[in-house]
Amino acid sequence: MTRSPKRKSQSPSTEQVFKLVEQKRDRITTILRDLIQIPTVVPPGNNYEELVDYAEPLFRKMGFHTERVVIPEKLVKAIPVPLEGPRVNLVATREHGCDEYVTIYAHMDVVPIEEPWTKDPFAGIVEDGKIYGRGVLDMKCGIAGMLIAIEVIDELALTPHFNLVCTLCTDEEIGVYPGIYHLAKEGYVKGHFLNTELGAQLPLIIVGTAGDVDVSIKTRGRSCHSGMNFLGINAVEAMVPILNELLALKAEVEQRESSVPTIPLLKSMGAPSDKMTPMFNLAIIKGGTKSNIVPSECEVTINRRYIPEEKYEDIVREIQEAVERGKAQSKALDVEVKFAHCYPALKLDLQSPYLKRMREALQAVKGYKEEDILYAGISGSTDMGFVAEVLKGIHFVMVGPAAFDNFSAAHAADEWIRIDDLLNMTKQLVHYLAL
Repeated sequence: MTRSPKRKSQSPSTEQVFKLVEQKRDRITTILRDLIQIPTVVPPGNNYEELVDYAEPLFRKMGFHTERVVIPEKLVKAIPVPLEGPRVNLVATREHGCDEYVTIYAHMDVVPIEEPWTKDPFAGIVEDGKIYGRGVLDMKCGIAGMLIAIEVIDELALTPHFNLVCTLCTDEEIGVYPGIYHLAKEGYVKGHFLNTELGAQLPLIIVGTAGDVDVSIKTRGRSCHSGMNFLGINAVEAMVPILNELLALKAEVEQRESSVPTIPLLKSMGAPSDKMTPMFNLAIIKGGTKSNIVPSECEVTINRRYIPEEKYEDIVREIQEAVERGKAQSKALDVEVKFAHCYPALKLDLQSPYLKRMREALQAVKGYKEEDILYAGISGSTDMGFVAEVLKGIHFVMVGPAAFDNFSAAHAADEWIRIDDLLNMTKQLVHYLAL
C-alpha cells in the first residue's frame, strides 16, 4: 500500500514536531511496557510470534504492507544453542514515492536473567521517570521509538525522505544466523540501514563494532580411580599445555589496535588503548565429575572479539596453530576444536551522508556543537556485520536512548532507561526521517 500524506500549507516547525513527541509520553511508555511483558528470552527464543501479533496491527493501521518471514528450520539448526519456537521476523513496508529506501531495524529477543533483580524484569515497572525491564535498553525501546516516530510523522502530515522498511528481527543476542542476516540474504533489506540500538543521547556517534567468535576446545583422556591415576589420562591436565599456548596468543592478540578510536571514558576505566583493541577471553572451563575419578574430558570456551582490520579466517588459523603447539606437549588422546562465528566486525564510512544527517538530528535534539561530537567504536558486537557481508558498501547509522549512567545497563540486573531519553531518541528519528 502506498501512503503519501499531503503536507500542510505551512510545515510545522521543529519545536512543534518535538512538542508532539513529548505529548506521546504515555503512549510510548505503554507500548514499551507491553513489549517488555512479552518474554522473548533467547535461548530458547519463544514468543517471537506473540510479539509480532502485537506489533503487526500497529504497522498496518499506519498503512504499512506487512510480511512475516519465518526462517527455515534447517538454517536455524546452524545456531549452536537450544532453541524453541518458530523464528518469525516482521517486515513492514510503506512506499512514499521516494528515490531512496531506509531499512529501520530492531531485534525482538532479549538475554536471560543472570542474577536477582529488585524489580520484576518482565513487568515494565515505571518509577521516577524510568522504565525497568529486560530489554528496555537492549532493545525493545527501538520498536516503541520507531512506531511513535511514524505516528508523529503521519499526524503532522510530514512526508518522509525515504520509503520505509521496518524490520523486527530474531536472535540478535546469539548471532550465527540472526533474522536480519536472513532478511538481507533474501532481499528484504533496502537502501541504507538505520539501527535503533547502538546510538545514545550523548555527543557520541558509534562508527565501529567488534566481531565475535566462540571457540570450543575439548581434550579427551581416559578415566580411572584417582588412587591409581597411572592407569588413566587426566583430560584436565592434558588441557594445560594448550591453555599455556592460548594465553601466549592472548598476550600477542591484545597488543593489536584498530584505526577506529574507542570511547574516551573507557581509557580512564582501564582500557588498554584509546583505539578499539581485540579481546581474547578464556570464558568457560569444564572438566571432571567427582574428585576420586580421573577426568576423561575437559572443555574450554574462548570468546574472541576482533577489530574490523582482522579477518575471521586468520583468527581461526592462529587459534588452530596455538592448539596444535599445545597438543604436541599434551598427553590428550584426542583434541577437538569447534568455531562459531557469532558476529562479523563492522566499520562505518565516516564520510557517509547518512551519518551526517544523523549527527544533525542529534544536534537538533540535544543542542550539541558539531565539534563536541565524538566518533568511536565499541567492543560489543552486532548482527549488522552480517548485513555488511551480504550487501557490500551499505551505509549504516544508529540511534538510541542510552545515557552516561545507564550505558552499561544492557544485559544487567534492573535494566532501565529514562522515558525522557526514549522521547529524545524518538525526536531524533522523526528529524532524521522527515525534517
